[in-house]
Amino acid sequence: MDNKKFEVEFIGEINKGKFLELKEIFEKKGRFKGSKERLSFMYFKDEIPKDLSEIKDEPIDLRFRVTNKMPEIVLKYGIFSGSHARKEISINIKNEDIEKYLEFLALLGWKIGVINATRTSVYEYKEIEFSLVDVKDHGYNFEAEILTDEDKVKEAKEKIIAELNSLSIRPFDEERLSKYCNAINNNKELQFDLSKQSFNELRNRFKEFF
Repeated sequence: MDNKKFEVEFIGEINKGKFLELKEIFEKKGRFKGSKERLSFMYFKDEIPKDLSEIKDEPIDLRFRVTNKMPEIVLKYGIFSGSHARKEISINIKNEDIEKYLEFLALLGWKIGVINATRTSVYEYKEIEFSLVDVKDHGYNFEAEILTDEDKVKEAKEKIIAELNSLSIRPFDEERLSKYCNAINNNKELQFDLSKQSFNELRNRFKEFF
């Protein structure tokens, strides 16, 4: 990915029926790009917020994730919402270097967060990348994304909005996004603290992703 690109992305929750309906549409009229089995460590700097509004002005979204057994560190910079344009920079790392990088982040103060496990089908449909996401133990959502240059962000947003309306799906508004994220972030089973537990413990728990 060109790390100078801007990620214009709309995210929304859907039920299983809509998930299957969209899957059928994209398989018939779109182009299947692949599937992703992804484990994400979503970091928070000081503490895990009980409510997303506590960090609504925080532009740094730092993640360690493993996608189809390939690890990377990802930094998304910009305000997170149900529809946003953020700069995204990713650094691919080797499996044998994971612990070194996570220790590096921990020494910089990044050591707590929430784990998110997903299985995703990705399609290109009308020049938009659509991801249909099955979130383990939490339901379904969609992501509609265009990677573009900064001066074309507005055009990309308008293109996605028009297609979401055509498909009768809508992205999160601020209230719904907060409710959705808060439910995940406050799940004690998904929280991690690498100052109190080892990465190997977490890797063994989610070994199917490694």
